[in-house]
Amino acid sequence: MISKHSCPSRYTIRKPNACRAWGTRLIFLAAAAFLSLGLAPAQTLSKLAERGFTVIPEPQQVQLEATDLRFGPAFSVQRDASLDLGDAALESLRDQMEERFGLAAASSGGTVVQFEIRPGSVTPGRVLDSDTAAIAEQAYSLQIGPAGVRLTANAPPGLFYAVQTLVQLLRSRNGALWLPRGQIADWPDLHLRHIYWDDAHHLDRLPELKRAIRQSAFF
Repeated sequence: MISKHSCPSRYTIRKPNACRAWGTRLIFLAAAAFLSLGLAPAQTLSKLAERGFTVIPEPQQVQLEATDLRFGPAFSVQRDASLDLGDAALESLRDQMEERFGLAAASSGGTVVQFEIRPGSVTPGRVLDSDTAAIAEQAYSLQIGPAGVRLTANAPPGLFYAVQTLVQLLRSRNGALWLPRGQIADWPDLHLRHIYWDDAHHLDRLPELKRAIRQSAFF
């Protein structure tokens, strides 16, 4: 059913002021909305962003020291006995350091990146998911200090995500790579996240599919 007061409409001939009244109200409401946006306080930067470091998604807990750590150019990896050389986290670190920064791990020396799986070492805070055990498996912590970097996780998935955060944190400055000194702890709100890959429109070869999966895991 069409009302004779609907605007614009051929049924408004008898009430020409109705459209003008509604138009005035809309202009007033729009102006009020823009004013409220202008008066809204600016969003504050995160602790990492204030120091020039970015991570997607933003970690749950961040405690930073006053100075940064120069990473490399040489670096080495130490792992506990529970990890073999083919572990996904170790493999991801090697691949991304070489691909993004042209650095290969040495057998010893340089900045030390230490991997450690210690069940119960990272306790997640409040989350949306009821499966807290699965959330805990993806939790991790980063400790960045003068001695290097320590990645600690409750389980292998968390160690993998710790590597993604570490690689994202690396920033080039004055011809060197830098990390913020301090402690970072993180865990997801949901233990399972999905992406949709439409194979009807993405007729890509397997290497491209692998690249998309790696990029999604990186974030």
